[in-house]
Amino acid sequence: MAVTCPDELRDVYEAGRLIPFIGAGISMSVTWRDHPGGPQKRGPSWQEMVNEAARKLGFSDPILARVRGTDLQILEYFKLKNEGFHPLTNWLYAEMRPPDEALRRSAIHEKLAQLVKCKLIYTTNYDDFIERSLMLNGRQSKRVAVESDMVKSMAGDVCEVVKFHGDFNFPQHMVLSEFDYEQRLTLETVMDYRFRSDMLGRMVLFLGYSFRDPNVSYLFTRMNVNFKKLPGAPSGRRAYITVADPSDFEIELFRARNIEVIPISSGDQTGQIAELLEAMKG
Repeated sequence: MAVTCPDELRDVYEAGRLIPFIGAGISMSVTWRDHPGGPQKRGPSWQEMVNEAARKLGFSDPILARVRGTDLQILEYFKLKNEGFHPLTNWLYAEMRPPDEALRRSAIHEKLAQLVKCKLIYTTNYDDFIERSLMLNGRQSKRVAVESDMVKSMAGDVCEVVKFHGDFNFPQHMVLSEFDYEQRLTLETVMDYRFRSDMLGRMVLFLGYSFRDPNVSYLFTRMNVNFKKLPGAPSGRRAYITVADPSDFEIELFRARNIEVIPISSGDQTGQIAELLEAMKG
């Protein structure tokens, strides 16, 4: 199955009105070995992070923790028992340090860096893969993780990378627990106000998210209540999302949130997302 880039998406990119919104699936596409002959590593998934939290809490099998509560509740319990997330964020940081060469090999990160008309990228990932890959591909970037980052001036052709759920530089602001997500559901934090502003007149392309990811659902359920259809877009859609082998169930429920699905093959998700990003440039 070949991936198809909608004309509308290409036109919005050419007009400089597209915001890539990057999820954990994109970091998971980066692979590396810490030393020759060592095991292959990749950016950990959300599930792997929760599994590690469960193990650090003393559960011999993470499934036993999930019998007790949801992923977000496990992380909330972890926060209470450890007076914060430091043991988990230290593990995450250690697990997410690929060498430069691994990021240079990442087809998706290379194609993202080549989207020169995108001056703004959003991500819920905590790692610095996007910022590093922009630099490795000759582009300047500026991280925006807290309000103080927003007041720093930018010079030249700089791409802002908005860390919507925080990053390792500010672990106290990372969105990880059930309470953190409930706070974000109000869309009343500084980062939410920034997102509302950036959404005006722009379209979002979600990459690396699944249908079960709460980020996509809560953002666009609330945003559509406030903004409705996108001006200057023939369909009025405010977002597209890549989904592997989507069913009618997923397609229709995303459409109800004014998000159109771009089908990709589960057998070559990395290659097809990279192909889509290349096709957007016309």
